[in-house]
Amino acid sequence: FIRGHLSSLLCKRQMPMKANHKTMPQNLLNYGLLTMKKHEAQSELHRNLHRFGPRHPRVGESHAALGLLYLFSEKYADAVTHLAKSLEVYTNTLGVKHPEVASTLMFKGMAHLAMGKLDDSMACMLRVRRMREDALGHDQPEIGLILNNLACVQYELGDYKKAESLFQEALDLQREVFTTEPSFLKGVSIVLCNISFLHAKSGSFPKALIELEGALQIQQDILLEDTSYSDVTENMAHILAIHQLQNGAVNLDEITEEYITMLRKTETT
Repeated sequence: FIRGHLSSLLCKRQMPMKANHKTMPQNLLNYGLLTMKKHEAQSELHRNLHRFGPRHPRVGESHAALGLLYLFSEKYADAVTHLAKSLEVYTNTLGVKHPEVASTLMFKGMAHLAMGKLDDSMACMLRVRRMREDALGHDQPEIGLILNNLACVQYELGDYKKAESLFQEALDLQREVFTTEPSFLKGVSIVLCNISFLHAKSGSFPKALIELEGALQIQQDILLEDTSYSDVTENMAHILAIHQLQNGAVNLDEITEEYITMLRKTETT
């Protein structure tokens, strides 16, 4: 996530075979770093409260920083608490049309989504869409990513047709406003991954594979990312394995691993 930029607010959907390649020491290190950052952010909040009082933008920034750290560490209730306080301060001091208000509101919606509070999440994201379209108009890269997030909530609500429509609207908009900016291309690849997940879950495997191939091409050939252990590669392997399973194969996990190995070899040649 990048503070102040809605371009990073992406709700990723993963296929079932998503693997965790981090070692236990890495996970412990990451946990320790997050804990240290939370302590630093809490100290900064106390300093700003003492120096500026509770209604200063700097206090709003401190609440937002804490909210994001709690969001990263999956402490969603604490994240909502601090993001709500940040929203109150930002709205009163910067005005409802300020980008920080929309950014913080979207993060709050993401926390609600993670908690399963889907109606609250949808309410937040619909407000963000209205605010940013009023400020920017519709044909902006940021709007495509807001549409992506709305689609994720619709998916969790079980409205797959609406989710697919929103993902497709996001992709159509991204085509219209196309740029070679890396953050934009990363956003396109994630929307492609998301709609491919939806298509795979509904059994539309050829569509899903085409979309994953597009995402992989962006990540590998344009952004020059190492995709050997990427979610895209594993999801492609999983879809190919499911297709084989339908044609008489007997062990999904073994076939998936075979496809992962094959795809990784292809990517390195």
